[in-house]
Amino acid sequence: MLRAHVETWRPYTLGYVGLVGLGGAAVAGGAGHPWVLLAAWAAPTAGWLGGHYLGDYFDRDLDAIGKPHRPIPSGRLSPRTALLCGAFCIGVLVALAVAGGWGTLAVALLGVCGIVAYSRWLKARGLAGNLVRGALGAIALIYGACAVGVWPPTAALALLLVLAALFWLHDTMSNLVGTLRDVAGDRAGGYATLPVRRGTPFAVWTVFWLYAAMIVVAFAAAALVEVDARPAYLTTVGIVMALGVTALAPLLRRRGDLPVAVALRAHEVLVVERVVLASAVVGVGLGPGAQLGLAIPIVALTWWTQSAMRARHELGTTATLRRIPVEDVS
Repeated sequence: MLRAHVETWRPYTLGYVGLVGLGGAAVAGGAGHPWVLLAAWAAPTAGWLGGHYLGDYFDRDLDAIGKPHRPIPSGRLSPRTALLCGAFCIGVLVALAVAGGWGTLAVALLGVCGIVAYSRWLKARGLAGNLVRGALGAIALIYGACAVGVWPPTAALALLLVLAALFWLHDTMSNLVGTLRDVAGDRAGGYATLPVRRGTPFAVWTVFWLYAAMIVVAFAAAALVEVDARPAYLTTVGIVMALGVTALAPLLRRRGDLPVAVALRAHEVLVVERVVLASAVVGVGLGPGAQLGLAIPIVALTWWTQSAMRARHELGTTATLRRIPVEDVS
């Protein structure tokens, strides 16, 4: 049962959303207030965990078709337990939000609505579902800013709004890449995702243009970053772009006949890449020392847990990945 819970947590995703919330608080003026920064990290992380439990609960019939090895359809985790654990995590989020004030409570409730709407209804409705799921990263950023408890200066507010658009674009794109590995199961389960509706090539090109728009917004944000923080920010964006090319090039090359394992490997790279992206915002607010001190262990933990768990969780076995030619994943 413990293993089933850990699989449901998806540890390789947990470092990201907390960094986004932390970055939002830091940019809004929370530096020097450790309890504020801790709350800005903890609340989005609790909501993220709750979203995993609730998502698996609502997807249990779909997973029984395409991924019967997962905790709920395999019988290792009961639907009731998943629902209760999800509710508990959401309760932790709401409790932390209440302690933070009306601003954090309003943003937290918006996030909860997005989690439930995506998991229960919108995941099966094409790009609308991707957009709602992608908005959760932007909501985490705004939650972190609200946790500071004061209205940010005009320059910081402008930067936060641009960064919110950045994470919305990125997470919409990343979520869409996730649907590319599940086309057969989604089609069998009646989920009308974008690849199911319009085909894999159309979805891959949509991913490309969303990523291109995200990079444009990332450079636009650089103009709002303070001059002394700009070099580290732009260096990090350069690393993000290199990882993005590594993830997306195989998708574009194989878009006409995309193997599941190639789509999975692309998403694995993006899971690491978004941690680096979130660390850029932390660096803007807290400095490069804090950025590196957080990014390096989280990236290492993300990659290690993906290597240990991801293929089994998504495919039921690691054998498929071992058979991928090197040129398809490099």
